[in-house]
Amino acid sequence: MFKRYQCIYGLSLIASFMLLSACTRSVSDVDAQGKTARPVFPDTASAVRPEGSFVNLENLRQVKAGMSKEQLYELIGVPHFREGIVRVKEWDYIFHFTRTDETVLTCQYKVLFDENMKAQSFFYRPEGCLSALTAPKVKTAPHSIDSTFAAESLFGFGSATLSRTGETELRRMIAQIQEQHIPVKRVLITGHADRIGNSEKNNALSLARAEAVKTLLVAQGIPEALVETRGVGASQPLVVCPGETTPAVVACLEKNRRITINILE
Repeated sequence: MFKRYQCIYGLSLIASFMLLSACTRSVSDVDAQGKTARPVFPDTASAVRPEGSFVNLENLRQVKAGMSKEQLYELIGVPHFREGIVRVKEWDYIFHFTRTDETVLTCQYKVLFDENMKAQSFFYRPEGCLSALTAPKVKTAPHSIDSTFAAESLFGFGSATLSRTGETELRRMIAQIQEQHIPVKRVLITGHADRIGNSEKNNALSLARAEAVKTLLVAQGIPEALVETRGVGASQPLVVCPGETTPAVVACLEKNRRITINILE
């Protein structure tokens, strides 16, 4: 009877040892120091809490090596997966973080324990999870304010000198930009002419008019280095008016005689 008891007791010890050994095994092959060369993250579908949790970020940042499981419970809660029963050497979580733009970032988090059940290693999936908390910057195309002035509203016929009316119109435009605190990064002023007359003279006149507008803008506080001028003559017409030079054709071509100002924010 005693021998039979010894046998049963011995088998129980062996079974207990095998159970304990099974409980201390880990999928990430954790060594006695709580380290691994290859952390293995479980499928989130197998979690006992698949919805995860919105962890307190300040608590998570306090997690460090040497902490006990009880301390981890207090800081980040119980693990979200069925890790085992006794002497479990790795815990897994599903954490959610709210970015500054209100979108949600989800990461897996793993803690590995050493032989004394002290936390030693910590991993994120994807790596560098917390560095991705800042909301992604959306690249936006530069915004441009485009203004077009009829040449006749700024200059006299065949002249590159701004009229009083022209100066008033341009000052009004600049005042609106300054009142709205619009950041000016670049200004492109383009002079346009119609097809009537000598093309070289038209090109020179269109450039001279653009330069006159630039002089006024700079005088009103626009940095000269930000302002570029072009004279394109009749090369970029808005309308096509065929025929000889008649009063009707000259009136038709008025839209082509213009100054365009493109302000890039």
